Amino acid sequence: MNFRFAGQILAATAALACAGALDAVQTPWNEILAANVKGDRVDYAGVLKEKAKFEGYLAALGAVDSNVVKSASKEERTAFYLNAYNAAVFQLILKNPKGGSIAQMPGDITGAKVVLVAQESLAVAEIARKKVLEENPEPLLWSLMCDGSMGSAPILNRAILSQDIPSLAEQQTRSWLADTSRNKIDAKQTKLAQIPFDFFRFKPEFKTFPGGMFGFVKKYGPVGCDPDKNRPTYFYNGAKNSIQAPPPAPKGKKKKK
Repeated sequence: MNFRFAGQILAATAALACAGALDAVQTPWNEILAANVKGDRVDYAGVLKEKAKFEGYLAALGAVDSNVVKSASKEERTAFYLNAYNAAVFQLILKNPKGGSIAQMPGDITGAKVVLVAQESLAVAEIARKKVLEENPEPLLWSLMCDGSMGSAPILNRAILSQDIPSLAEQQTRSWLADTSRNKIDAKQTKLAQIPFDFFRFKPEFKTFPGGMFGFVKKYGPVGCDPDKNRPTYFYNGAKNSIQAPPPAPKGKKKKK
């Protein structure tokens, strides 16, 4: 490992001995996201250019003492595992470049316990369910977890910090539902297009929300949409959210001399 980033890992891990310092480990992740997230797309090739920093960040996540996580506030734990989920998705996509988003990968890849977080081996789905949503049955949190597809909420271009979660989750949910590249929702029709809410609506956090999925969409969807009157339809765009290479310029005809 690059000695520079190894030193950063040790410094970040040491900082965790202080109360309220779980957010401190996110500094390199914040830098990676800021440099490589372009709108709703990710420059995975750019992340690979910072491989040492990314692997150093993953190592730092794994090295965090589980007792430090347990003694942290719920908000700190939630932010810690939200970032871990998104980083684990990056790791899977980088290790399986032809596999698409994790929505397109087979279960033996996405279900394997290949991510070390706070000294515990976890699968990506386990981070979402066991570490985030079981303690926080809040459907808004799905807007802060990106599975690497064009159907999920766009990945943020910065790390998630504990104090930002309530406002950020609502803001991101509203933006997700109002995104016309992902949805077709207006006062006359409600189509949750390219958003996986058909899958989400059976999850405990949505089933217990007042009015279920329809109540959730009515509350956080664009002004005027009414899923009670216009039953939502669903389909999911699992295409990987990578930066697309520009098409080659058309070749012009050579002028005759």
